[in-house]
Amino acid sequence: MTPPQPRTLASHVARYLASLGALSAEEAKESPLPRLALMSLFAIALLAARVVCTHSTAYKFLAWNLFLAWIPFALGLAVERFVAARAHSALVAAAALAWLLFLPNAPYIVTDLIHIRFRQEAPLWFDAVMLMAFAWTGLTLGVASLRRLAGVVASRWGLGLARVFVVTVAGLSGYGIYLGRFARLNSWDLAAHPGWAARELLEPVAHPVAMAQAWNVTLTQAALFLMIYLTDQGRTFGPPAPRSRPE
Repeated sequence: MTPPQPRTLASHVARYLASLGALSAEEAKESPLPRLALMSLFAIALLAARVVCTHSTAYKFLAWNLFLAWIPFALGLAVERFVAARAHSALVAAAALAWLLFLPNAPYIVTDLIHIRFRQEAPLWFDAVMLMAFAWTGLTLGVASLRRLAGVVASRWGLGLARVFVVTVAGLSGYGIYLGRFARLNSWDLAAHPGWAARELLEPVAHPVAMAQAWNVTLTQAALFLMIYLTDQGRTFGPPAPRSRPE
């Protein structure tokens, strides 16, 4: 018996989400949510298997980081629906700002690869696969979220501005990844500790030569995020491409 293909599994997830009322039947067909949920379940399953087999919770932070990676995707959906419902501009702006602040959490998981090292309780190859699964899921969540917001920008202000939007957001996300990994700044610190957060935020700008690492990390992470965005299913800068219908 031939095992089900990934697309078939994703379609099962889509139908399940539609049955729960989380998505309409049409949204379930078009949304990346089913495949993102499938990827997340796979990553969590690897982590759970490691915990059960080794009784070690050394990588439990991956589950938290994956949860944080889902937040910008959820906020992006909220922005999209607010715009479609012609909600008050202040509500749209607040949701969009929150989305921008949390977006770096998605590609940030790539930096968790620094934790790959030999540990006696588990094979190195397994830990590498597990960390890659989380990193790829985070990147895909970020790309899917950015693509939907780029679609909103393109529909309202044109494809040219959407391209500028994508490049700008990729750059800001790269900077956010640096702040999270090296300055240990969280998305919510701007509200919880505004003074300290502002100092950490502006230090690389005030001392660009001394803080060269900040710009190296920013540019590298932004380039990676942008390349994944551009090569995702062969798409370009614009809004989500329409799905082709079988003839």
